[in-house]
Amino acid sequence: MPSAFALIDCNNFYASCERVFDPALRNRPVVILSNNDGCVIARSNEAKECGVAMGVPEFKVRPQVKRHNIAVRSSNYALYGDMSRRVMETIQTVTPNMEVYSIDEAFAEISGRDHEEIIKKGREIRNRVLQWTGIPVSVGLARTKTLAKLANETAKSNPDSGGVMALRTKHEHRQLLKNTPVDEIWGVGRNYSKTLQKYGLQTAWDLIQQPDSWIRSKMKVTGLRTVWELRGYSCLEIEDAVDQRKGILSSRSFGRPVYDLSDLMEAVSSFTERASEKLRSQQSLAGMITVTLVTDKYSNPGLPYKFGLSVDLETPTADLTKLISVAGMCVNELYKKDRKYKKAWVMLTGLVPDSEIQTGLFSEVDHSNRKKSLMESFDYLNSKFGKRTLHSASSGIDQPWQMKQQFLSPRYTTRWDEILKVKL
Repeated sequence: MPSAFALIDCNNFYASCERVFDPALRNRPVVILSNNDGCVIARSNEAKECGVAMGVPEFKVRPQVKRHNIAVRSSNYALYGDMSRRVMETIQTVTPNMEVYSIDEAFAEISGRDHEEIIKKGREIRNRVLQWTGIPVSVGLARTKTLAKLANETAKSNPDSGGVMALRTKHEHRQLLKNTPVDEIWGVGRNYSKTLQKYGLQTAWDLIQQPDSWIRSKMKVTGLRTVWELRGYSCLEIEDAVDQRKGILSSRSFGRPVYDLSDLMEAVSSFTERASEKLRSQQSLAGMITVTLVTDKYSNPGLPYKFGLSVDLETPTADLTKLISVAGMCVNELYKKDRKYKKAWVMLTGLVPDSEIQTGLFSEVDHSNRKKSLMESFDYLNSKFGKRTLHSASSGIDQPWQMKQQFLSPRYTTRWDEILKVKL
């Protein structure tokens, strides 16, 4: 049976998530701001047409916001993460052989009796995701993952495609490669694209004409694999398992400068809580914890403004109480009075699977098992009833240091007190 790789990509994902629960935003320009409402990190197509650029500071777009009636939203990662999960689960109802590539992208392998059935399934994915989640997606279909990525870009930019683009003929394949600059090829970074352009290679079509030996000498084995993918020979399979992280970072900028030790303790405890949750979700234990405090680098130009401390743990752990205790010790060691702290982060490294923990001769195994059961209950309740249903006392309640999010929409799908209300 013929098969094809599909890349399913959510269109303007963050803006689309906001529109699902606020229909007044449809056909209206929408921009999403970064942490602390600092700069633009996502735009709807309408906002792009208004000339709003990526990465521009929020205060610089205020004239455009007023002139074009642009809707501004703070980044709502709780909502976006949950909507991403719903999209991925919907895709799996059509094809279980799927790889989550990012928060708004997934690869899938689709089989059928013939190519028309494969294309039909691609359209089915698009229609079902839109119907079940409200999120519009584009689908690219091709013989390799790299070509599917390029076909997806065509599906997204060409209104006549209906959101689904399949490379069926040699002519379509050739035209796509001739219209793709080398710096837009998936897997070709900035440095490689500069090298290729230096040798006069401007498009993907130019690249695949080169001998394998030349490509390998300039782009190594990974580059040669990309070229074979462009030629239509599959070298990359669907990855069923997601690689576990080698380090877990939890970090936020403060909504206002922090001076007090108690506020710093709250913030670092909260970040440790979040990092340990990610640690347990991948069934890992941490062997080292690093706490870093960041001050205002403009207060004392030329002097250090980042201060960090790492601690090796005697036994790798995912126990929240143990991690918060060590993190608090680090904060006490690093804190200096009268400094203006603007950011902090907690990094967990030395990760090992929790099934491979190496205990000492006198380790309290029963106690560790009880702690593990406690953490499982902790995570289950927070998963069922919403984040911070249970939390450590040291992470505080009001959290006045929280980042600024003055344009934050409700977390419709993850908080009972923010669920959408319909008046009859």
